[in-house]
Amino acid sequence: MRTGALVNMADRQELLKAGDEGAQQHVLLTYAVLTGLTPLIPVPLVDDLVKNYFRKRLVRSLAASAGRALSAEELDALASEREGGCLRGCAVAVLVYPLKAVFRKIFYFLEWKRAVDLTSRTYHFGYLVGHAVRRREGAPALLDTHGARAVNEAIEAVCREAPIKPLESAVGGTFRKSKNVLRAAAALLSRSLRRQPPRPEGVAAAIESVEPEEERELQPVVTRLQSSLASVPEEHFRALRESLEARLGRSPTG
Repeated sequence: MRTGALVNMADRQELLKAGDEGAQQHVLLTYAVLTGLTPLIPVPLVDDLVKNYFRKRLVRSLAASAGRALSAEELDALASEREGGCLRGCAVAVLVYPLKAVFRKIFYFLEWKRAVDLTSRTYHFGYLVGHAVRRREGAPALLDTHGARAVNEAIEAVCREAPIKPLESAVGGTFRKSKNVLRAAAALLSRSLRRQPPRPEGVAAAIESVEPEEERELQPVVTRLQSSLASVPEEHFRALRESLEARLGRSPTG
């Protein structure tokens, strides 16, 4: 793991008090929104790289705010995502990108819808990661008991089955009121990404060069989203926790 390249917003969370749920919530909201921006970045072939970058930073930050350091192997396993992979994603991007210029209005609508969906699903994923890395009532964390790969597989399964509508409504309302801010944040990322080759190292360098500014741009959106999520019933999140624990064979803690 590089010692300098992954410093900035994620690593600052290591200085936060272990177990601070308020810190976890801020990290989760910030990275859910950042991940949700990726469909709005008009730079071909890099949106999946950006999404994977933010997903790893989300996992590392949530673990750090719970006082848990992750090895490189744990990080890769816990942040992994079942997808078609870069080969298929890149092929689709090459075919679809030229069509965006022709059907601009249609793609504009679809990309905003995808941004809302991706933000909502990332929040679910991060919420469950945060639950898995926290120790509760003297018991070890789910991550320590079951290991990163098993926890990731269980989280992915829960996220596929969980209803997204309660969260999607809150995210969609927030995004509709924040389009100018979100466009500006996506444009900031896009300008930086265009100056780097479409490789993981280049994407990391591009994001890190604008990350503090990006965080400032998105702070009003994060604050608004936090207020909107208050309307989501606690039962929705309790069901997520119980589903994860049931899949991992632990009695639900509530």
